[in-house]
Amino acid sequence: MQYWINHNGVQTGPVDLDAIKEMNLTSSAYVWREGLGDWVKITQMPELQGFYEMVNVNAEPQPQQASEPKADGEAVTGLPYQPQQPQINLQPQYAQPQAPAEPCPPTNLVWAIISTVLCCIPTGIVAIIYALKVTNKYREGDIEGAKRASETGAWWCIATIILGIIIQPFLSALPILTASMN
Repeated sequence: MQYWINHNGVQTGPVDLDAIKEMNLTSSAYVWREGLGDWVKITQMPELQGFYEMVNVNAEPQPQQASEPKADGEAVTGLPYQPQQPQINLQPQYAQPQAPAEPCPPTNLVWAIISTVLCCIPTGIVAIIYALKVTNKYREGDIEGAKRASETGAWWCIATIILGIIIQPFLSALPILTASMN
């Protein structure tokens, strides 16, 4: 039967029982063979009793030197795998703006949308753009900019409604004028 051994972080295998006897394994080694779902400690393999020395599990393992790769079918050993510890940066990558003391000015977004749909689309779009700028500027900490965007957006809403009131009679009269010309 062929075994694979993981001792002090060095994986070796496949090896047979004779090779395991010569390996000077400790009780901290892990073993795998066909039929096992996962690696198990060598102490849990009844057929390997006496093939290892009992050691203090808290002892520091000594690193082993890598051996040269061998031909196919022979045991292969290597240096212990020592994964790099991930570097976790808990510092934010950008400065968090301080929460402003003043409340956010009104965005007038609802009025901008209503005036755009019911009155005049071109000027209503400008009102919507300014309404969206209010929240963005407020989140960035630019309270004065948010107030200016709120006020400008409100004026564009008013202009859109007034323009809609002025244009609406002409748009209503247009079909009548075109019918009388024909």
